[in-house]
Amino acid sequence: MTATVRGLAPSLLVALVGAALLRITVGSDVFLQYVKEGLRIPLIASGIVLLGLGIAGVVRRVTAHRQEPVMQFGRDAEGNAVWLRPAKDDGHGHDHDHGPRVAWLLTIPAVLLLCLTPPPLGSFSASREGTDAVVEPAKYADLSQQPAAPGSAAGASVTVPTPMSLTEFIGRSHDPNKSLADRKVRLTGFVSPGAQPGEWYLNRLVVSCCAADARRLRVLVHATGPAPATDSWVDLTGVWNPTPEAPATTAPRIDVSEQHAVPQPRAPYRDLPPSDQ
Repeated sequence: MTATVRGLAPSLLVALVGAALLRITVGSDVFLQYVKEGLRIPLIASGIVLLGLGIAGVVRRVTAHRQEPVMQFGRDAEGNAVWLRPAKDDGHGHDHDHGPRVAWLLTIPAVLLLCLTPPPLGSFSASREGTDAVVEPAKYADLSQQPAAPGSAAGASVTVPTPMSLTEFIGRSHDPNKSLADRKVRLTGFVSPGAQPGEWYLNRLVVSCCAADARRLRVLVHATGPAPATDSWVDLTGVWNPTPEAPATTAPRIDVSEQHAVPQPRAPYRDLPPSDQ
């Protein structure tokens, strides 16, 4: 019995990993906390294959066990009936048909994915040095024609803040045409602590494939009042404050006039402009 259970274990482990992949991809967006959105279909296909292989292994093992004779008898030299030990039995009542023990480490992430939903990367990753995303130079459209706020009188100076991704905001902060000058913008990201009182960082993490290659985008925020909770997501409105003497790698600064908490976006590793939808 022990040998049978041990023989089923590798197939059950494969099926468990496949079920975990299907759990975070089919009818769920949990996988977006680990990989980019385009990998959903490959993950579903992998989950189906692994689950199928695991089930097939279990069926094969159970079928083979049922076909094994319970007892085998023969005759000794004197013609007496004797019990013959099955050929695969090594004399200890079990066989050694099992894989390397390190494979059992797969059980940990599989069970976690089935039972829990670990959060995406956050302030700890964003606070590490040397993980900045590269923002390529680009030609940016003029922001001089910002739309008037809904319901404002004709000719009024009240304008709607321009929703902007952190990638665009960082890129425009290096624009020689100063396209951000005196322009009110709106950004969304998660919070990490700053070095000085009254300042904190607004961050986004972007990935090429998965969370293992995450790179940060961050903006230095100056605001009155206490900083929001670390790792909380906020939507803020403010104006770029240039610092000409700062190195090119320094996070651009924004002086905030409004801010409010927002839910974590569906795809936390996609750097998208804020949306009211």
